[in-house]
Amino acid sequence: MSRTLFLLLLTLFTALPVLSAEPTAAVCAIRHQDQLLLVQDRISSRYSLSGGYIDGDERPEQAALRELYEETGLRGEVVADLGRWQKAQVFACRTLEPIVAQQDSDFVSLLQAPNLGGEILNARLIAVDKLPRAQRRFPDQLDWLQARLGELPESEVHWQADFVAQGNALHQAEIPLMMRLQQWLGPDVWWLSVSNLFGSGGFQLALIPLLLPLLGWPRLRQLLFAMLWLGLLVQASKEGIGWPRPFHLQPELATHSAQGFGMPSGHTASALLFWGALLGWLWPARRGLAYSLALLLALTTGLARVWLGAHFISDVVAGLLMGAILLAARPCWRTDGLVAGWLLLIAAALALGGLTQSAHLTGIGLVALGLWLGGNAALVRAGYPPLLTGGVVLAGCLLIGAGLWLLPLLTSSSLIILLGQFVLFFGLGLWLSVGLWWILSLLKQDSRPRGGRPARGTL
Repeated sequence: MSRTLFLLLLTLFTALPVLSAEPTAAVCAIRHQDQLLLVQDRISSRYSLSGGYIDGDERPEQAALRELYEETGLRGEVVADLGRWQKAQVFACRTLEPIVAQQDSDFVSLLQAPNLGGEILNARLIAVDKLPRAQRRFPDQLDWLQARLGELPESEVHWQADFVAQGNALHQAEIPLMMRLQQWLGPDVWWLSVSNLFGSGGFQLALIPLLLPLLGWPRLRQLLFAMLWLGLLVQASKEGIGWPRPFHLQPELATHSAQGFGMPSGHTASALLFWGALLGWLWPARRGLAYSLALLLALTTGLARVWLGAHFISDVVAGLLMGAILLAARPCWRTDGLVAGWLLLIAAALALGGLTQSAHLTGIGLVALGLWLGGNAALVRAGYPPLLTGGVVLAGCLLIGAGLWLLPLLTSSSLIILLGQFVLFFGLGLWLSVGLWWILSLLKQDSRPRGGRPARGTL
């Protein structure tokens, strides 16, 4: 009996700090009829109430209203405190101006949101019972709130056919052209779906097991160096310009999800630079033909992005220009052998990532940091059998890719997902620059073929 009483008291004592702790997050629950205003987090791709962490000098209700404005552009007021759900304080809120939403789709305009293109993909008015649990970031929280819908005040909604009138003159002129293009091409165009892959960073990384034995480490390192600089310039331009994507203005154009701002098109720029460099190395005597083919691939990639509704035509043109400039600057890629070149890339990416709160920029900086740190290790990076090299590279990249895919499935915490992604990005750089070479050296040891093909030269 005394042992049982002791365990009960110990359990109660342990739980007291949790029960009495101040909330660390605050959310706004906003209702229109039987629908709640929910935002889709871009890290987990799931829906939840608008909210976030409480800053040190804020009251919970201030944090809830601040997060509402930052994520949706809506000003609101707190009507009632609904109580605690785990570590979050939930407030019944009402918007001070009508919610602008699209008829039929129930998408909510985010064009006035300060963090447009940031952590939130979109916002919608959704009835909780019509949202599958797999698409909920905090399933039990919405079930808990469903029983309290009657305590939420009604917020007014202004329904529109689209949000085109809120865009600039250039985008208003482009949207009718894009809609006609989508109708003319139709919904299922396999060659455009394939063309979209040419500018995909994931697809290009998947080719590394083939490219490393083909090009050798010096050239692959140069290519990675150039692509990271391109990613930095593209993402910094997106954050600085801050132009929306087509589906932000006309949700009916959205046949493919995309994150962040639109200008310039990173897929188009990446396709031109990646394939221009690769084909130029493979056909050094016919670089004019190589660059022409790379331009054709980039143009089809740009057409695919417009067809998918992910980019405006002007975004594609800007992406082509940026990719062409970096491709013309090939001699500068030789700075991949200089410490200053890597440190400048790392410092610029991490600094801009911190200033803009961009996970993309931070990820670029961490991959570059891993490549640079690992590249300082004294290991032999040539002469291994191509099949063995490709297999080891593939195994490591599959593990990292699986980790990135599993993270959102294992936790609903955006912070944990983000930190996990950063660790994996840094690990990718280390794997390519030192990890795989260390494993290859262990596999071959002193039996590595002496007559193996050396790494091809740099530019």
